[in-house]
Amino acid sequence: MRKRRNLNTLFNKMLLIMTLSMLIPIAVLGLLSFTKSKEQIESITAQFLQDNLGLNATQVRRILVSVEEEARRLGTSAEIRSYLATYYAADEAEKVPFSVVEPRLQLKLTSAYRMNVITNDSESYRKFSDLIYATGDRGVWIHEWDRAMASPVFTYAAFIRDASFNAIGILKLEIPEYLVRGGIVFPSSFKNYKVMIVDSGNHIISDTDTSFYNKKFEYEAYFPMKDWQMGQMQLNRDGWKIVAAVPNNELAGKVYQIKDFTIWIVIISMVVVTLLLVVLVRTFTIPIKNLVLHMNEVKRGLLNPFALYKERRDEIGQLVRGYNQMVSGMLELLHMTKGMEADKRQLELQTLNHQINPHFFYNTLDAIKWMAEYSNQHTIAAMVTKLSSLLRFSLNNGEEWTTVEREIEHARTYLDIELLRSNRSFEVFSHIGLDIRKRKIIKLILQPIMENAVKHGISKLPEGKGKIKLTVKRDGNEIVFIIEDNGPGYQGGPLLDLDNPPEKDGIGGIGLVNVHKRLQLHFGYKYGLLVHPNPETGFRVEIRHPIVDEPPESRSG
Repeated sequence: MRKRRNLNTLFNKMLLIMTLSMLIPIAVLGLLSFTKSKEQIESITAQFLQDNLGLNATQVRRILVSVEEEARRLGTSAEIRSYLATYYAADEAEKVPFSVVEPRLQLKLTSAYRMNVITNDSESYRKFSDLIYATGDRGVWIHEWDRAMASPVFTYAAFIRDASFNAIGILKLEIPEYLVRGGIVFPSSFKNYKVMIVDSGNHIISDTDTSFYNKKFEYEAYFPMKDWQMGQMQLNRDGWKIVAAVPNNELAGKVYQIKDFTIWIVIISMVVVTLLLVVLVRTFTIPIKNLVLHMNEVKRGLLNPFALYKERRDEIGQLVRGYNQMVSGMLELLHMTKGMEADKRQLELQTLNHQINPHFFYNTLDAIKWMAEYSNQHTIAAMVTKLSSLLRFSLNNGEEWTTVEREIEHARTYLDIELLRSNRSFEVFSHIGLDIRKRKIIKLILQPIMENAVKHGISKLPEGKGKIKLTVKRDGNEIVFIIEDNGPGYQGGPLLDLDNPPEKDGIGGIGLVNVHKRLQLHFGYKYGLLVHPNPETGFRVEIRHPIVDEPPESRSG
């Protein structure tokens, strides 16, 4: 399983994909390059072979044509006609063979070839004349074996005619086979280049090996097609052909050199590309691997920033910087959460302290005691009743949620007790929207504000001059409580910052801060208290509470 997991790593996957995407095209390109090069070289070499064959055919054909032209010139020369006329006019005993006069005529006629004249009374005249007539009376090429030279001899025979165009003899011009082969060009790049001449009967009449003379030429026997590349071209009207052949291994030798070179180039390219791909892939996968290891540490609770690759300007650097920002955000969120939990615990303690304020209850009970001892008034019973109601709402079986009308009722109960306890009269005005009376809110958000208004506002005014106004209305998806008094206002500056309250207990005491933070802990920083202090016109507090269709405790239950 471990080996299988290693094979499935990002490094192996990327290396495999990138290697295949690079090496396969290189291999295909190398194969195509070799194939095209092979085809082109074979085509060029085959064309070269054909051109060389054509060149050799032209050379041999030029030699043969020169012999034919020489034969026509000599056949119409006066010297040979004169010899034949003298020969036919002489008696049988006085006839001189051509071989006797041939050296003298050879010098006189400046012929480069060996001559012979066959008279019509010769035994071979009929054989040669039949051959000449078979070619249309234009001359004929034949080949014979010359025992003296131990090599073939090529002979051209044509009629000798008089002025009346009557055949009076046959002229033979002989050239040795080596003169013909002397005009053949052998390419130096091919060591085993073969050239031979065959006649119309497909017999070999010229080859480097004279033992093949007059043997039947068979392609498969001499040049197996799978091993040799062969070409042929006709030389004359007598059906002679020149045949050339070269071994395939010599013809394609350069191709196979290119093949070996191409294979090595492809192998070297694959090795170099693979190494480069390994380096390239590692530059991406190693940082990611280290980042994953660091993520595992974060999962275990070690919220430390990732120290590597932060300076890189590529995507890896961007990823690391974004990851570090996320870790920093998590740290800040963790610290904020811890702070909020601490604030929440502190606020809960403050709420409990506020719910059972010893100083408040002490004064209330002291007033009850004083009134009970020194007067006989029904006010005592009213104070006790309202105090019981106040205590009952504050405790409320531990419930944190109430309704708007019950919260207002609780605040009024507190104000009634203040009126009874302090013997100081003040007026309370309220305006409550009917559509929000049954809406759910968290409890104890009005009473601390009312207490603040009485303690720091109304108590500073002359008897009967204090006024407190409560307005409750709906503003979109929010419930807005506005508490105003006509006290002296806040003298500590233009604005009271409840998020950073003063250390000393000023006008806000713990009541305003408590309510403000409880609202923010429950609903976020959008909600809470907004204080509008004005030293000239009094003190105004605005409470914003979201409309909640169902409290969280009810939803979770």
